[in-house]
Amino acid sequence: MNKRAEQFNSALLVIVVSIAVASLAFLTEDRIPTGFVAYEGQEFVPVAPNLLVFDNVNSLRTLSAGNYYVDGNGIVYWLDDSSMPAIARVSSIGESQENRKIHIDNEGNVGYLLE
Repeated sequence: MNKRAEQFNSALLVIVVSIAVASLAFLTEDRIPTGFVAYEGQEFVPVAPNLLVFDNVNSLRTLSAGNYYVDGNGIVYWLDDSSMPAIARVSSIGESQENRKIHIDNEGNVGYLLE
């Protein structure tokens, strides 16, 4: 075999291996926890080490415009990203504000989304 054929075969092998690795990464994307996680029993629980702390839901107006979810513990998740990262925590939250989706517009107005 000549030198060009060997180089072509090597390059082809590198391309096939790269495609195989990328395919494997896409296929197992939902099963592998990424970022900061802690293992509790049978499920992975996300841990957010550096959350912004706000006094109440109305003070969230300083966040970027978008859709957010406030859970029962006051943790605020950004819904516009598919990974739903935890970005903030509300220290004083009313019962009617728990487990609610909110929207913050470009002017900083905070509104609740109806479901």
